[in-house]
Amino acid sequence: MSTPSPPNAAELAAIPTARAAIAAILAFDANMGNDPLQWVVKYPGSKLILIGTIVNLTPGLAAAEGGALMSTVSGLLQGWDAALAKIQASAPAA
Repeated sequence: MSTPSPPNAAELAAIPTARAAIAAILAFDANMGNDPLQWVVKYPGSKLILIGTIVNLTPGLAAAEGGALMSTVSGLLQGWDAALAKIQASAPAA
């Protein structure tokens, strides 16, 4: 069995949102309860809370993912800049 690769920046940025989404789903389950006769009454309110929580997580996830993307792009561009500088330094003078 192979070892899993370490998480990348985008995955790390999404972890807090994923935890909050799982907590919201667990809260939905707890709100619904164990009595099937009550589910019809509890479903609309529980669904509203769940959807509201998930929708409120979206801007934070977008900001975190955007930041991770920008740092990744910045790192790539810096690597390309260093490679170009090395190529220019090794090029014969014209």
